[in-house]
Formats: sequence, C-alpha cells, structure tokens
Amino acid sequence: MKPLFRFFAFVAAVAFVACDNFDQSATKFDNVVFLDVSKTSEVQPTTFNNMTPVLERSLQANLAFPVASDTEVSLAVDPSLVAAYNARFRTDWPMLDSKFYELSADRVVIPAGKTVSDVVTLRLHDLMGQGEQQEGALPINETYLLPVRIARSSMTVLDGSDVAYYVVKRSSAITVAAQLTDNWIEFPSLDKYSPNSMIFNGLTAVTYEALVYFDEFAKQNPQGAPVSISSLMGVEQYLLLRVGDTNFERQQLQFDGSGSGAGFGKFPGSDVTKNLEPGRWYHIACTYDQAARTVRIFVDGEIQSEAVGVGVSTQSEENRINLAMRALYNLWDTASEADKPQYEDKKYNTLAAAYQFFIGRSYDDYRPLNGKIAEARVWSVARTPEQIWECMYDVENPKDDPTLIGYWKFNENKGNTIKDYSKYGNDGVAKYDIVWPAGIEIPEINKTEE
Repeated sequence: MKPLFRFFAFVAAVAFVACDNFDQSATKFDNVVFLDVSKTSEVQPTTFNNMTPVLERSLQANLAFPVASDTEVSLAVDPSLVAAYNARFRTDWPMLDSKFYELSADRVVIPAGKTVSDVVTLRLHDLMGQGEQQEGALPINETYLLPVRIARSSMTVLDGSDVAYYVVKRSSAITVAAQLTDNWIEFPSLDKYSPNSMIFNGLTAVTYEALVYFDEFAKQNPQGAPVSISSLMGVEQYLLLRVGDTNFERQQLQFDGSGSGAGFGKFPGSDVTKNLEPGRWYHIACTYDQAARTVRIFVDGEIQSEAVGVGVSTQSEENRINLAMRALYNLWDTASEADKPQYEDKKYNTLAAAYQFFIGRSYDDYRPLNGKIAEARVWSVARTPEQIWECMYDVENPKDDPTLIGYWKFNENKGNTIKDYSKYGNDGVAKYDIVWPAGIEIPEINKTEE
C-alpha cells in the first residue's frame, strides 16, 4: 500500500477522534505518529528571492488519535537521506550547509489526550550573506536539500509521512504570490475623493495586466449554483477582465467593455482554441484605446485577440473612462451646497456608486479567481506590444511613470494589505486573510540567454 493512500485510510478510519470519549479499541488500525507537513507530500518547495534574508517554516508532530499518556517525538536533520532523494527523483542536489538553518526544538511532546505537538520552526537564515557584496550568500538559482525527519518516537511512526524534504532555492524569478481562491482585493482609497483616487477617472485609454495561475475553473459555487466566470480585475458591467461568461468558453479570457467609457461590449467571441489551462503561470494583459478605437488581449506577451474600429465613436468629456466611480459620487456628496452645482454631472445614483474596482471579484462573492496572482497593474495608456513584452515581470522605477496608476506586486508574503508601488499609493486590502503559498517560482519567459 502506498504511503499516501495508507495515510488517508487512517484519516478516514478515525475521523471521529475529536470525541472526548474516544475508544481506541473501536478502530482496527494501530496508532501512528507523523509530520503534519508530510501528510500529503514529503517534498516541501522552499523558494525565495533577494527580498528574503530569513525564511521560516512550521511543522508539528501529529497522532492519528489521542492516547492516555504523553507521546515523545525527536526531530532531526538527516543528511543521509539526500542520496536516497536524489536517486528516487533523479536529481543531483547537495545538502544545505548547516550555517543556513536551525530547528527551534529537536524534541516535542504530544500531550496525553491530544493529537498535535507544539509548533517547531525551521528557520533559514543568512541567506543573503553579508554586506553589499552578499558574501557567503546562497548562490542564485542553485537548489539544495534539507531533510527533516522523526528520528525517534515512543509511538509507531507512519512510514512515508515521517520525513519532510525541504527543497531550498534562492531564485532570480518572482517567488511570492497571493492565493485568491474565495478571496479578493478591495481598494478603500478609490471610494473617496482625493487627487490619488481621481487619477483612475477621466481616462481615454487603459491597460490591465497581471501574472495569474489558475488552480481550477470552477463551474459551481459552494451552494452548488452554476458559476461561469473567474474575475481577474476591473469594474463589473463597465470595464472588466475575466475568464468565462454565460454561453462562453469557461476557460477563455474575456474583456468586457460594456460601460459608456468603452462601448466595445464583450470581446472577443467564443473560441475554444483560446482556452487557458489550469496549473501554469500566465502573463495576461488587455488594452483599450478610445482614440485608436482598438482593443487587445495579450497572453504571455503576445497578442491573442485584437479588434480595430470598436468602442466609442467620438471622444468627449462625457464618455471618459471612470474606474473609481465612488470617488466621483463622493465628490458631489461631500461638496458644499454652493459647490454642488459644478459637480452635478458627477453625481452618480446609488447603483452606479456601488460599482467598484476590484482584483478577484465582480458581480458577487462567487466569481473568484480560484488561483494565484502577482504583478497586477493598471495604466492610463494602452501599452504597446513591445512594452508589455519587456515588462511582464517587473517595472523599473515605477514612481517615475505617471501613467502607471496602480501597481500591486503581491510580494508581501504576509498580512492582508497589498502595497501600491505606483506614485499614487492606493493600497489594496484583502476581504479575508490571504493565504501566501510556499514554493512559488514564476518562470520569466521573456528572458533569453546572453
């Protein structure tokens, strides 16, 4: 029986162990101890970049079900497992030097009547070396192994879930992204009038772009109702980049420019050959230019769909693109009685005021991204194909470009506030606690060997 199947057989057999009056004789399985991080996979990707001088990972010892006495568990880093790993996975990775790591404890206890030990922290440190020259740093783009195992226990150890292989790599690529499944990013400062929110209004061109990883293209919400859309970014029923739609390919990008500032409708038509796939990173972008009357969708830096002669036929003050609608409403609502007449044309009704710019949300709570995101941006110009290709993974000196009106790198790796790296400072805030997954490494496809 494979270790992973055996582990889940245990879980299914003793799912009722939380009961206070659990009877051990009720199960046909012997009790076992295992590492929580290894219950689904022994391999723990641990990739970091130059913004991460210290990296911490948590692990605990678990029992399948509680027992009447304390269970003692010893943990150890075991270099002897490196050769076995390399032979098994056909790799040639060396052991991580001991100067880069430490365990907060090498012995834990699972108390009587409990199934979980205290948390042990694996701390990776001095990864960037010393000084400006980073002397002694872990080399870039080289991979190392750090096997942590249950060395001894007063309880039988579950084979296959007793070892965690930490695969440690200092990467030159992007290594941090946010998981936005059942979550989204809001922008409180865009709901109120200020010079920095109004930069999102009165536009004649727009570019949205982001790095996106789709875990799945869900077809129903938690209540079982059909779902045909994954929201990426923008304003619902106005100017929104998404995947899928009713009577549309579930995995195809759609740029919905139904609002008065765009007027090109839902673009492009349904085309199964343009479907995206789950389980990989994409750079996705879309552009619209009122003056050129051109709309484009880009995938991995190349034009996937294009239409010319679409959108508003005549530019005017009345059909400018407004992405921060609530700021306009707030402008009229907070004006003095004497000033209100000059803002009358910017007074929006309650429904229009509710339209907001989001990342990962549109009409309701059940059109989530179902994946990961990094490097999200909004520009007040239609970026050229050359500009999009060159800057897919980073924007140098973002505060120097006034047309970059929003830039959320998602490189925090903790917390729920997403910094805006543009000069305008409209930080995002997650609706719920963000999950920051480990092991992120986004390949940079626009880089070629010198």
